[in-house]
Amino acid sequence: MRLFIALLFPKQIKDKIYDYQTEVKTLFSEGNFTGFDNLHLTILYLGETDKLMFDKIKQKLKEIVIHPFTYQTGRIDCFKKHKAKKIVYLEVKNNYSLKRLYNQVCIKLKELGLDFPTEKYTPHITLGRQVSILDMQKLYRINAKSLTVKATKISLMESTRINGKLTYIERDYIELN
Repeated sequence: MRLFIALLFPKQIKDKIYDYQTEVKTLFSEGNFTGFDNLHLTILYLGETDKLMFDKIKQKLKEIVIHPFTYQTGRIDCFKKHKAKKIVYLEVKNNYSLKRLYNQVCIKLKELGLDFPTEKYTPHITLGRQVSILDMQKLYRINAKSLTVKATKISLMESTRINGKLTYIERDYIELN
């Protein structure tokens, strides 16, 4: 199974994020946009994982000690600025607790012998992939008001296709305490 670790949102936050995404869609109709039910903040992508490792990961995540915290979103931006097709995302503002959570997840999973890229962690909420943007100024004019989100649990998610549709399924979660 293909796994990742994420923070999920309550419906009222997803509704607002989806509103921002809808505005992006009206300006740039070509792209692969994240489905409402799939909106999330990735902590760490794990990739293909077997059942035995899945169980070990669940146990390791239970060792993480971090209290619930809040974080805020920022403006809408994109990766791959030099290419015609871009990843459009809702920025997540710099947050000590979020970085601490990311670091703890990496440390615990490295204890299992898992290895991750050493790229800088850039927390973001993906709104769309392969979005054709010719005029970046249109993107930057979208007024995405900052959202305050409370993180109370981390979720172990499976990425799969159901009837050809990309679907993210929460397979387990760990309450922050």
